Amino acid sequence: MPGVIVFYALLGWLLGVIVNAIADSLPLSRRLRRPYCPTCTAPRPQIAWSAIIGWATGTSACAYCGKPRGARAIVVELMGMAGAALLYLRNAHLAALLPAIAIGFVFLLIAVIDIEHRLIPHIVIFPAALALGLMQALDPARGPIKTLLGGLAGAGSFLLLYLLGEAFAWLLARVRGRPLDEVAFGFGDVTLAGLIGLVVGWPAVVLALLVGILAAGLFSLGYLLVMLSRRRYTAFTPIPYGPFLILGACLVYYGGRGLFQSILLP
Repeated sequence: MPGVIVFYALLGWLLGVIVNAIADSLPLSRRLRRPYCPTCTAPRPQIAWSAIIGWATGTSACAYCGKPRGARAIVVELMGMAGAALLYLRNAHLAALLPAIAIGFVFLLIAVIDIEHRLIPHIVIFPAALALGLMQALDPARGPIKTLLGGLAGAGSFLLLYLLGEAFAWLLARVRGRPLDEVAFGFGDVTLAGLIGLVVGWPAVVLALLVGILAAGLFSLGYLLVMLSRRRYTAFTPIPYGPFLILGACLVYYGGRGLFQSILLP
């Protein structure tokens, strides 16, 4: 048992290294590159591809410009290790474990990119939707109908919110005489909602998105109060919405469905 846990922790660590490499390169260059320093674009030595190993060996900082690597890289690798090990302890059957790890990998990657760049790349969403949607459709406990309905419901509901947001932004721009720099929902949130629907299926997608919207609303309220108290509030300050939707999806998919369903969907 301890050896198997170590194996999955190492697998999660490797996936964390991959998440960091993709999150560093894809939003900026629109293509995958070997790990490099985002400041000077110099390639990292192989021993520093992992933030944990780089920190342990003293090679974390860039050898060319001296810029230290941010804490995000270590946090992502630690989350990957802990997440994969905990998923194994939660359900060791490969038929449940491997999809759970794959879904966690995709969600972690999307959350990191959205937090740092306010971007949900289609090049991540569409292949993930195809792979994870097929995986969930082949699950005997789910089936293709509930999977497809979940995807359509997630994308359709957020497409409506997106169109309403665009209409509001257009109207406000006419009133103010200048366009808004940001809107509440981007089209990436629409595609992410569709992906979440494919992952959790119908009707669980309703619960997952409601929890995500509620979490985003509570965070926005807290942020508003803090900024007002510090007299630094600016109207229409954007926040990344994707991580909150992913939070709702994770709470539903990884076992929180019964608790929240009893509250929101009696």
